[in-house]
Amino acid sequence: MLIEFRTNASELHRACLRLTARAFADGVEVETLARFKLMPERLAISVSRRSVTLAANVRKSGFAVIPMPVLAGVVHMLRYFGDEVVEIGFSRGKMRVDTTIFHARRILPVHAARPDRRRSSLRRSTMQATDRQ
Repeated sequence: MLIEFRTNASELHRACLRLTARAFADGVEVETLARFKLMPERLAISVSRRSVTLAANVRKSGFAVIPMPVLAGVVHMLRYFGDEVVEIGFSRGKMRVDTTIFHARRILPVHAARPDRRRSSLRRSTMQATDRQ
């Protein structure tokens, strides 16, 4: 999986249920995408102008979007986990909740690159120019 996290299933269920209910009350279309933003120790989920933040054990940070029907399916199944910790992952076209995989072309994850791995191409070209002189 490209992006992964673990969190309490009942807290995630309550948060998603509240979020989707408010979003649909505001007139959100079924074609709308839900956004999952995973940061160290935090998960933020947003739909339209509404958002919720939860504590999460984030293994791989990043950002993912999923269609509302997939979020509705996730909300439906989360209640069966009770108060257990559930592992969720995203890869292109797939969202995994424990051992269940939801498939949809519109599930798109973006892995957040680690800042210590980035190197400026400008810095490298400047160093090469000074080496030539």
